[in-house]
Amino acid sequence: MSKNFNYKKYPLKINLTIWYMIILFLVLIFFSSILYFYLEKQLKEEVHSILKMEMQNIKSEVRDPIKIGSDPLRSINNQNIKSYFINSQGKLISKHTSSDFIKNLNLEAINKFKIIEYNNQKWAVLAAPYDFNDSRTTEMTGFITLLYSFAREERVLDKLVVIFLIMIPLTLILASGGGYFLANRALKAIDIISATAEKISQKNLSQRIKISANRENEVGRLVKTLNNLLDRLENSFYRQKQFNADVSHELKTPVSVIKAQVDEALDSEEKLTVEQKDILLTIKKHIVQMNNLISQMLLLAKADEKNIKLDKEKFDLNIVVDTVIEEMNNLALEKNISIIKKTFGKQDFKIKADLSLITQLLLNLIDNAVKYTKSEGEIKVILTTQGSLYKINIIDDGIGIEEEELDNIFKRFYRVDKSRSREYGGTGLGLSICSWIVKIHGGEIKVESSMKNGSNFSIILPKE
Repeated sequence: MSKNFNYKKYPLKINLTIWYMIILFLVLIFFSSILYFYLEKQLKEEVHSILKMEMQNIKSEVRDPIKIGSDPLRSINNQNIKSYFINSQGKLISKHTSSDFIKNLNLEAINKFKIIEYNNQKWAVLAAPYDFNDSRTTEMTGFITLLYSFAREERVLDKLVVIFLIMIPLTLILASGGGYFLANRALKAIDIISATAEKISQKNLSQRIKISANRENEVGRLVKTLNNLLDRLENSFYRQKQFNADVSHELKTPVSVIKAQVDEALDSEEKLTVEQKDILLTIKKHIVQMNNLISQMLLLAKADEKNIKLDKEKFDLNIVVDTVIEEMNNLALEKNISIIKKTFGKQDFKIKADLSLITQLLLNLIDNAVKYTKSEGEIKVILTTQGSLYKINIIDDGIGIEEEELDNIFKRFYRVDKSRSREYGGTGLGLSICSWIVKIHGGEIKVESSMKNGSNFSIILPKE
């Protein structure tokens, strides 16, 4: 069984053309049918008029029964008409032409104009009772029957059908081309809108929809509305980025001053009570978190402004991984977490990239793994070679991430569990920065995770 036609999968211009063709086809069929039946009716009325006129002529000329067999019935000039006179007993008294067709007519049932079919041919029949109307009798003495061959009229109607069969498909073909052209022209602005929308992103809001000037129809008004919306969005994003950059710069100095003052106070711990020392340590902890947040915001602000140029150099990725693991070991040991590194492939993992950004990438991911891995857990860092690519897997056996959250974790300020992130000092920017670092190096970052089964962050970086 064939599937139903699914118009939704076709372009709008095709659907408009198809619906236009269907409506046009129905209209052509409707008016063709009206024209056909109107012409057929007119032809029948014309034949009826001819037969009535001939009937009047015959009745006016035949006045005497003696003359029935003589010439009056032969006075009919139309070769398509056959005439017969039958008496009340059904006996054929006179006929204009020789035919046995009259024998098959039930003349008593015919008292008006009709179209009948005989031997695959249509005939117009007009039969009327005839009375001599003399002083001797007033009763009906028989029928005068006139037959008219409908062949010529049928040929006219058949030719009309042939014309319809030729003209309707031809009209549909020409109309389909015209309909598609008009639909394509009408929807061209929609294609321009779609193409422009594809180019618009958070980092490129300067694109505008360009159409013919002074276009005041519905599409023109829609384009103006969308362009105005894009203007407002661009201004809003610009103000937001400017605000982030300004706030980060303004906060960096006072936070640094506060941290320096706290460090100086902690250096004089012999003058501090235990309670005062705990307060200062708590302040320092939050200052460090705020300082990290400010640094991350400044980095992203520069990234948005595209002010960061990659300082690419060749270095051994394996050595950088070892350095980061060594730096993170102290934090991991506080929770009795072991960090294990494995390499597969050649020992020389040379890569051309920005060393500081790659280091930041590894620090963020391993720090994230340490934060969310339970005590006495394990973190694996696996480095492998895949042709012209390096693959880094950072696998932990921590609390994991719910499946519906996986698509959002690389978004800015997105935190799976806000209370949990605050507990571990998360800002919601670390993974967003990781995603940005990987992308500007032409790589790819993915995550596989499920609740209570840990997470597997996979990074692919090109060697050059």
